[in-house]
Amino acid sequence: MRKRIVSIALAFVLALSVAVTFSGCGNDDYPVEVANITIESEPKNIVVLDASTADIISYIGYDIKMVGRSDEVNQEWLSVVPSVGSQTAPDVNKIKTYETDIVFAGENLDKSVKESLEKENIQVITMSQAKTPKSLETNYVTLGKILGGKVTGANKGAASYDDLISNMENVKSSVKTQVNSDILYTVCYLYYENNNLKLMTSGTYGDMLLGYTGAVNAAVNIDENKVDVNTLKVANPNFIFYADEATLNAIKADAVLRKLTAVTSGKTLMVTADDMNRQGKSALDTLQKMVEFMYPSLKKSTSTKDEASKTTATVAATTPANSNQTATTAPANAATTPSSTTTSLADKYKIKLDKLSLKYEDENDNVKIMQQRLYDLGYVDDEENITGYYGDISKEAVENFQTKNGIEATGEADNATLVKMFDSSAVKNG
Repeated sequence: MRKRIVSIALAFVLALSVAVTFSGCGNDDYPVEVANITIESEPKNIVVLDASTADIISYIGYDIKMVGRSDEVNQEWLSVVPSVGSQTAPDVNKIKTYETDIVFAGENLDKSVKESLEKENIQVITMSQAKTPKSLETNYVTLGKILGGKVTGANKGAASYDDLISNMENVKSSVKTQVNSDILYTVCYLYYENNNLKLMTSGTYGDMLLGYTGAVNAAVNIDENKVDVNTLKVANPNFIFYADEATLNAIKADAVLRKLTAVTSGKTLMVTADDMNRQGKSALDTLQKMVEFMYPSLKKSTSTKDEASKTTATVAATTPANSNQTATTAPANAATTPSSTTTSLADKYKIKLDKLSLKYEDENDNVKIMQQRLYDLGYVDDEENITGYYGDISKEAVENFQTKNGIEATGEADNATLVKMFDSSAVKNG
């Protein structure tokens, strides 16, 4: 497709409807129009320079398309993806070598780099940070549309957003049901910016995250983010989360703030700005970190491994087709996350694997979900083959999957095959 450099400020995409139509498939997904760009066909290879965008793409499940990342995209589960340099000045030649369709950038990408990418006919989409829950939902749907189409991708993005919120609700519910206390804690998040101490205010994404701890943001009725020490003195939050050492030093330097109960009792915890701003799996990790600090008894019962990692989208990074790059710049075959981060993606695909087996000529929703997973892994080439019927194409795809994953190639999707297929360590075809 013809590509050009286009900057999108997703804050202006809020007018886009997040409602999606449950009709049509295949070629109906493209072209996609988002704000002032048109994407003619499904992107195959993407490079992501913005960490928050990477978090969302990963949570939706499209990190399988990621062939490069910036150094700032430092999420552990994306470490297998080759780096292309910094988010402001990445290596254009390396991005070109990976046969990249789209580069997802932050707002600080160097102008000359954008121009260089334009000369290589690589499309650049500049993402804006979601500031509110509504804009976050829009970002999920918009990224889904871009990477998977206006029907299939939009549905997937919307479902992933719902899943994220559901997981946050689960954490909040655990606090309510497992903490034997009638006390409603108050919390606040402070950060230091432009020589001023500032407060995470009501209606923001960070405020939403604080709310899922089961506590009340001390700034719930405050619109101005500059700290009013007298207001905080009255609120006297039970816990204070702060962005960095500079913030903590500013708190301790203030005659009023340093006497707050949370400060004098050691109920303060550093949660970096990155942790507070990333909006996929990292958000669940951050929420869990705050909850476990506030309620130590919940460390086991609402562990991230049990709750958040169920929906962790992990990456299978591969060298793009026809690339001659060696393994020093991009893996020549599928690479998976380390075994310590291996997780089941069954819940994300909404399939129950307990004792489930599928066989030739079966026709049901589980077959369709299996076909979607095989498509995402590259074993099914055409999305039109996601029909719910287990025919010859599906059987061949299962055989190929079994061969590449060290399983006897029978073409029958027994339980062991399905468990491996929906595991984050599943090897991608390519």
